[in-house]
Amino acid sequence: MTLIRPRALPSNAHIAVLAASSPSDVARIESGARAIEQRGHRVTLAANIGSRHRGYLAGSDAKRVAEINRFLRSDEYDAYFFARGGYGAMRILDDLDYDAIAANPRPIVGFSDITAIHHAMAVRVNVAGLHGPMVNLDFNDGLTPDVDAWLWSMLAGEAPLVRDFAREDVVCEGEAEGPLFGGCLSLTTALLGTPYDYWIDGGIWFWEDVDEPLYRIDRMLTHLRLSGRMPQIRGVVIGTLKNCGNEADLLAFLREFFGGLSIPVVRNLPFGHQGNNLLMPIGVPVRLSTAEHTLTITEPAVALQPAARSHRT
Repeated sequence: MTLIRPRALPSNAHIAVLAASSPSDVARIESGARAIEQRGHRVTLAANIGSRHRGYLAGSDAKRVAEINRFLRSDEYDAYFFARGGYGAMRILDDLDYDAIAANPRPIVGFSDITAIHHAMAVRVNVAGLHGPMVNLDFNDGLTPDVDAWLWSMLAGEAPLVRDFAREDVVCEGEAEGPLFGGCLSLTTALLGTPYDYWIDGGIWFWEDVDEPLYRIDRMLTHLRLSGRMPQIRGVVIGTLKNCGNEADLLAFLREFFGGLSIPVVRNLPFGHQGNNLLMPIGVPVRLSTAEHTLTITEPAVALQPAARSHRT
């Protein structure tokens, strides 16, 4: 089923920064918010950004979900970015206001633990999320000009968008087209068998992770293979795998694992926990070509977009 795309971001948007998972350093959030405001947008921070509960949550479950729902139910905001990931989004999935998301689909941008929310949106109300930069990491530390341009161009509705990758980042050769989907590998695996288990047969799957030894990457991918998912995909795009084992061993494993599927597989695209996240639109058709060394977003990722035009980074 085709996902409903959020509406395009206006040039003077009001953006809310939410905290669904772990607490943040408020100074970093304020710095990141200023970077967004330099684009001409207005930023409002959720009240629980710096709250701490049990040491690893930005407030109790009730507090976090109430604050998120308060923002989702308001028509004042044009998009929702997240402060950071960590852990905690899975705990509140049952209580998110999906009706509010469906009634007024707006860009919901984040990665890492926010994968849980993106999966839940797709399953519950068929609305597409956007795997992308967060305030504590990406906007505070800064985006490179190419990744910054890709972000705002996509949120404005420009298409096609073409991202080049290096020849050495090809794991398996091939050409493929299909809807893009994915997120953090550990979250995707954790949601298997739950009501928020989201997968697109015939899609191009993207994933990334952090601080996972190679044997755990192996275990999670094997779990997905044993669940019957792997033969159903047309291509794989892997982001930056931060602190996930020896580089040579990791590449050898990826070639071994995906080599028998006869699909294109590339790695080291700039999305993931290294920061400087390339926005990856869930549910949007893409074309992956290892011959051309390109990933192309072939349609606008948002609704009510301006006239389409090409942009290459």
